[in-house]
Amino acid sequence: MARKPKPFIIVILLLVLAGAGTWFWLSHRTRPSPASLVLFGNIDLREVQLAFHDTGRILKLLYVEGAPVKTGALMAIMDPVRYQDLVDADNEALKRDRAQRKNAEQTWARVRRLTKAQFNSHQQKDDARAALDMARASVKRDKAQLAYDTRQLNDTKVYSPVDGIVQTRILEPGDMAFPQTPVYTLSRTRPLWARVYLEEPELGKIHEGMPAYVTSDSHPGETFVGYVGYISPAAEFTPKEVQTLHQRTILVYRTRVYLSCPTFKLRLGMPVTVTIPFHHPPSLPMRCPDGSFAETIHGGG
Repeated sequence: MARKPKPFIIVILLLVLAGAGTWFWLSHRTRPSPASLVLFGNIDLREVQLAFHDTGRILKLLYVEGAPVKTGALMAIMDPVRYQDLVDADNEALKRDRAQRKNAEQTWARVRRLTKAQFNSHQQKDDARAALDMARASVKRDKAQLAYDTRQLNDTKVYSPVDGIVQTRILEPGDMAFPQTPVYTLSRTRPLWARVYLEEPELGKIHEGMPAYVTSDSHPGETFVGYVGYISPAAEFTPKEVQTLHQRTILVYRTRVYLSCPTFKLRLGMPVTVTIPFHHPPSLPMRCPDGSFAETIHGGG
């Protein structure tokens, strides 16, 4: 008489079959494509070192640490006494030599008329011409010297070459300034971009010009509109400060997401979240809240 299979064996077989069927369905089902790509990065920090062109004692520093600075703003002044004296002396020399040139021109015109009337010799004509040429050369030399000394006088002032924020005020009034010693360290704020890293599987989905959202934990509920402006042509290992779900040895591509409307709310070095929609990207603003035109910059290194 044949034995009947025990009930617990049947249950185990059924569970194995159910598990195999579930695994097969999960591994072969069509997964929906994600609607967007979420990346984590930081607002990039770029520094500019400001220094005087010449040596001298600092007279004034016009900005403190943390102050915003516009391009062309006067930042610092060196004591200009030495260079101002040179410029004043050059102006006096130029004034004197211009008067001598005027006299030489009048003499040359008079001698030339008298020579034509045969009242003067050719030697007198040659002497007058030589005096005029010498006077003109002196004026030309004075102008060159004045331009050089004026440039040195202008170099007693330091202007900001970029928009930024004063990160460090290195020297103080009364210190001696040298060309090789920076006075300020500026952090650039325009253009403003987030530095993120693309993994190789996502590289084919992202291209330059795609709009993107930038958010920060410091401003919950507020979204800043930007766009992908640069994707590195070379891969690199994942930097230590970037946290990913995969192993750290994975190769990634450095990417810049520019902010269409730069703002001081996103501070340099701040961690941010970047969302790049695939299907319904946001439209880039034409104008920023302050009335300026939105920036559209592509490329970079």
